[in-house]
Amino acid sequence: MKTQAQNTLQGHVRAGTQVAVIGPGVFGRALASCALQGGSTVTLLGLDEAALKDARVEFGTQGEMNLLTMEDAAITALQGRRLNLIILAVPCQALRTACTWVRTKLWPLLAHDNGRTSVLCAAKGIELETLKLPHEILDECLPAEAGKGLLSGPSFARELHAGLPTAIVVASRDEEVKHVAEQLLHRPYFRVYGTGDVIGVEIGGAVKNVIATVAGVVDGLELGHNARAAVVTRGLGEMAQMGVALGANPMTFLGLSGLGDLILTCTGDLSRNRRFGLTIARHSDRPMNQVLAEIGEVVEGYTTARSAWLLSQRLKLDTPILKMAYQVLYEGRPVRDAVQHLLNREQKGEFDWIGK
Repeated sequence: MKTQAQNTLQGHVRAGTQVAVIGPGVFGRALASCALQGGSTVTLLGLDEAALKDARVEFGTQGEMNLLTMEDAAITALQGRRLNLIILAVPCQALRTACTWVRTKLWPLLAHDNGRTSVLCAAKGIELETLKLPHEILDECLPAEAGKGLLSGPSFARELHAGLPTAIVVASRDEEVKHVAEQLLHRPYFRVYGTGDVIGVEIGGAVKNVIATVAGVVDGLELGHNARAAVVTRGLGEMAQMGVALGANPMTFLGLSGLGDLILTCTGDLSRNRRFGLTIARHSDRPMNQVLAEIGEVVEGYTTARSAWLLSQRLKLDTPILKMAYQVLYEGRPVRDAVQHLLNREQKGEFDWIGK
């Protein structure tokens, strides 16, 4: 049976809903397009006009799509509106800033009668300065009355943007948030699944970027498909080990935000994290800042290699792949030496970490 909140939401959907997406990158525009196609009026917010340039070309003057900068003068256009859903499509290291902006600048403008506003975070990573997960940042920085959830899973932005079949997972301990996301984003080409395992989904979305960087190194060194499969599988183990230590359900890592996202990011040619690893392996003499600049997009695996390793250390886990990734990216360890170290480690049982 549907809850009263679900029935109320369906009434909003029939009457027309309001969605705001903060972050006009490819993924933000793709999510905005999903909401727009479902009949919602969508506001896409960018830091400045330069950030909105591609969005203006793409959406033109579509009547139900509003493009605004995050400047005070621009966002007053939202005065008195009741937003059903706010999506934060920003990098993890910018999430705290985005949440603070929502609480201090956007939230006071909105009408909050006739239902709650849900906030959905699409950031994947671990905050570098605090080692906090996205849900902890949401809880700290957003208004207490906001519904909060995470969106993750195997989803190259360009493919979603092109309308190619994609499945993602929305994680929240709040049933209404999951239902809002399903109602407003689910499309024939974009399947939205729900789960209550917030931590498992977050760890899967964060650590897979580091493992994909290592998989890219393996491919760049031409070590073969067997070696890549070993990295992916053992990387999945390290991901699950960290998640379980933090209270996640181990089954989550066999799902979309675990195995699904890991396979995509470690093997797909559109993976910026895999390309990052390929470049490191093939051009080991280049400075790290030059390699990052060549990718041309935010490489979450770079910052997460540091934060995931530090979190692993705090939890006293045995995560050799994360350790080698950290040492190569931040301590200058040669990639071939790091690979050799992994091959020469003490022999252990495959699942020795379980039960520790």
